[in-house]
Amino acid sequence: MFNSIYTFSFVLSFCYLFVMISVFRKRISSYYFMLFASIMIINYGYMQMSDSETLKMAVYANQTVNLGSCFAPYFLLMCVADLCNKKIDIRIQTILVIFSSIIFLFVSTVGITDLYYKSVYLVENHGVVLLKKIHGPLHFINPLYIFGSTLGGFYLILQSFFNRRKASYKNSIILMIFTTLMAICYLVEKVSRLNVPLIPLGFDLVETGVLILLFRISMYDVASISSDVLIETSISGIICFDGKSRFLGADSDIFEWFPEAKELKIDSGFEAKDSEFFSKIAEMINGEEKNNSVIFQKGEKFFRITHSERIEDRFKKIHCFFITDDTEQQKYTKLVESYNENLEDEVTRKTRRIRKIQNDIIIGMASIVENRDNSTGGHIQRTSAVVNIFVEKLRQGNIYPEESPTFWHNVVKAAPLHDFGKVAIPDEILRKPGKFTMDEYEIMKCHADKGAIIVEQVLRNSDDLAFKMVAENVAHYHHEKWNGEGYPEKLSGESIPFEARIMALADVFDALVSKRFYKEKFTYDQAFQIIEESSGNHFDPKLCTEFLKCRKELEELYDSFEDE
Repeated sequence: MFNSIYTFSFVLSFCYLFVMISVFRKRISSYYFMLFASIMIINYGYMQMSDSETLKMAVYANQTVNLGSCFAPYFLLMCVADLCNKKIDIRIQTILVIFSSIIFLFVSTVGITDLYYKSVYLVENHGVVLLKKIHGPLHFINPLYIFGSTLGGFYLILQSFFNRRKASYKNSIILMIFTTLMAICYLVEKVSRLNVPLIPLGFDLVETGVLILLFRISMYDVASISSDVLIETSISGIICFDGKSRFLGADSDIFEWFPEAKELKIDSGFEAKDSEFFSKIAEMINGEEKNNSVIFQKGEKFFRITHSERIEDRFKKIHCFFITDDTEQQKYTKLVESYNENLEDEVTRKTRRIRKIQNDIIIGMASIVENRDNSTGGHIQRTSAVVNIFVEKLRQGNIYPEESPTFWHNVVKAAPLHDFGKVAIPDEILRKPGKFTMDEYEIMKCHADKGAIIVEQVLRNSDDLAFKMVAENVAHYHHEKWNGEGYPEKLSGESIPFEARIMALADVFDALVSKRFYKEKFTYDQAFQIIEESSGNHFDPKLCTEFLKCRKELEELYDSFEDE
């Protein structure tokens, strides 16, 4: 009977890992995959032990169990922290990993030293072979480690329960229940003499709870919901409710425009009578307002509220409201009605306004891309400033008289888009805190090709074709080298678009004088020496000469960043 339980636990954990990889591989932290993989290893070890015929086989099976169980508490704690929207200090993480490794090393010394296990022998219980252990003097570190990590998990869960604006209290309760059941299973098996295999079942309960929560919180990811429509709609704010009018989340613009939204709590409803804004939201949710897009006035401002109803499945419905500041458009409409003679000037102003909004959205999307890359903070802001200084130097010196003012303007405007392709790079590579392997570097290099494709898609309907071409070239070719040894196309010399050659200098300079995970920042002397030595190899020699003339302005720029 017990043998069947071990087999069932292993098969279930394998199926859970398969579901995790199939459904969530691009949407969640790698800690979830590591947790599910370690639990599958634990259950495989127990199943292997139940079929052991010799003491040696049982010892090997026990080491398999401990390979997973020594690290599972750490992975579980990290998953709990993620589900509770908490971050664990890297020093604490390091201590936990060291503890896990030490415990596993001691487990592996059975038969060599009696510090962890004094002795081991086989017993049979209901036809199942079990390895009985006589604990050594250092065995206490294992329950101490498990107790500490479990206590930390409960602390995080309780914090999230009382901070409902950052996490769902229902999710906190579910997490508390399954974690408590896991702790009970562990204690009962360890303390009692029933020899019932509860630990594998306890781990299966944890996996069940985590999967339930991951499926549940997918409807709370406001960023994911809004990303589907970000390019098609020029939205400024978003607020979401479920099918029962319970609050799911909102972005910062909503809280700025409608302060009453700050009182909303996740998983809780709202009182329509408390504000005109909520009253209009209630009408649209209940179908009393037939239009899916309405104008709402608050004071002197006008807002366009667009209602989108998403059906996730037959049990789950999400109401998304996209809020746009429509004040300028409403003023424009009134001006057209009253002063037809001013129509041409107003259209021109509105066109500039629309382009500004488009530019703001593009810059915002570029910032989102950079925020995913935790190794290059501020890179977009700095490289854009460098390009601005460099372009101004080229214009003032009249080095390239054939280029128009519009071209120079487009180069500066396109600079923030040069790393757009990183949005398509997996998190485990983009956010890796260290140097890439060769395979990882090859994947990272794909961001140049992908960046050009994304820029083309984003600007496909833009009427500014000159800017569109400059932006695509900057994203696509800023890693090409003058000697033809760059990527992705291995272009050389003047076959590399001019704007990409400008961007290459700014990109490399910022990488040199900025601190990264894998290096300290270089001094200005070192950075400019490297730039100078790379003239004619990496960089356009003529452009490189002009870039070196910007040294004073660039040092002042980066000193100001340091001051900030």
